Amino acid sequence: MSDRRAAIGAVVFAAPLLAALTLSCRGGSSPPRARGPGEIDLTNHAGSAFAADPPLEPKSAASAPSDGAQIRFEDLPVTRLSRAKVPTPNGANPSLGAPNAPVVVQMWSDFECPFCARTQPVLSELLRIYAGKVRLVWHDYPLPFHAHARLAANAGREAYAEGGAAAFWKFHDAIYDAPEPALDAPSLERFAAKAGLDATRFHEALTSARHDDELKHDEALGDSIGVEGTPAFLVNDYFFVGAVPIEIMRVIVDRALSDAR
Repeated sequence: MSDRRAAIGAVVFAAPLLAALTLSCRGGSSPPRARGPGEIDLTNHAGSAFAADPPLEPKSAASAPSDGAQIRFEDLPVTRLSRAKVPTPNGANPSLGAPNAPVVVQMWSDFECPFCARTQPVLSELLRIYAGKVRLVWHDYPLPFHAHARLAANAGREAYAEGGAAAFWKFHDAIYDAPEPALDAPSLERFAAKAGLDATRFHEALTSARHDDELKHDEALGDSIGVEGTPAFLVNDYFFVGAVPIEIMRVIVDRALSDAR
């Protein structure tokens, strides 16, 4: 992992029929995105603006664009990867939803990223709307400028190691349900207690960074497809970065469902 990552808070993509705000914590050791053999760049935007460390806006990522315009898939900042580049999910990562769902949403996330937190209600709604059709797979991508992100990622992996997906999502929800979650070791141990984890084993996992190799594997997978910030998503083979409203996520999922038929 390179220490040259820098935070870019918000990217605004403007299109003729869409003004959608995608928010992310930006970093990454991978090179800038470029279209390569077998990749189709579906981005069609008139311009973009970058702002470093913007103030958080009061509205959620679940909010819809305010202009009422129809959202077209062709106007979204999405890249289609070749199937050979798409990582195959397996039991090494926590997942939620139908195991054989036709659409797999792989997410690279950072527990300390505020924009990742904004995606949680969107993903919950997505799983509700597309019950049986969508599976969510979690990948860790702790950014080095977040002081406790790597510790929290190790903690989440320990929850998964102790109690499987159910324990991981309990731990995950305990963090995101807290009004202003702290992610230092004592706070993580309190979240672990809420998730019913073994206190001694959990403490040892944190002090030894027991799951760091797993984190490095997730980071390498992310880098291989162009992840440079969080949250990043791969919806079957459609890749994009940033927290987006549920309306945009549904357009992308619907396209992936159509492809799968």
